[in-house]
Amino acid sequence: MLSDCEHKEFAAHVAVNRLEGSFAADITIRCVECQESFQFLGLPGGLHPTKPTVSVDRTEARMPIAPLHEVKHE
Repeated sequence: MLSDCEHKEFAAHVAVNRLEGSFAADITIRCVECQESFQFLGLPGGLHPTKPTVSVDRTEARMPIAPLHEVKHE
């Protein structure tokens, strides 16, 4: 799909989900003007409890998250 839109303004949606004792933030981004979805690049597809992944169509990043006090700093 070709568009003449310059994609100057964006809307992001974040859904936070609880997954068997862990959490994930699912992120999508669209252009406000033309409503085109943006793809996330460089992430593997699928689901993983500790590594970022992307949906099959690459339009939803799935990011594992944790409360700050639970993070072990190395």
